[in-house]
Amino acid sequence: MVIEHAMLIIKEELVEEFIPTINEVFPILSSSEGYLSHKLIRNKDNRTHFILVVHWNSLEDHLDGFVGSAKFKKWDSMLRSFFDGYPKVLHYTEL
Repeated sequence: MVIEHAMLIIKEELVEEFIPTINEVFPILSSSEGYLSHKLIRNKDNRTHFILVVHWNSLEDHLDGFVGSAKFKKWDSMLRSFFDGYPKVLHYTEL
């Protein structure tokens, strides 16, 4: 299993619109091959900072299966305008 950790910084004027929009597009993510689960976490000190944690079967499921797919293009097109800079994405494995 691979854990994707994406730091999302949202434009301040779009934060309230971002939350319902990302919830609307989560089915795109969850219907992807190799997807296991996800969690969206909001920073208590800075309301524009979020962490998206996604569990994938493998790194390939995330990078090749999702990021390389038409589903990702739709996901990205619906969310890109909210981001204040491109999300920083890291991958982890449990020990």
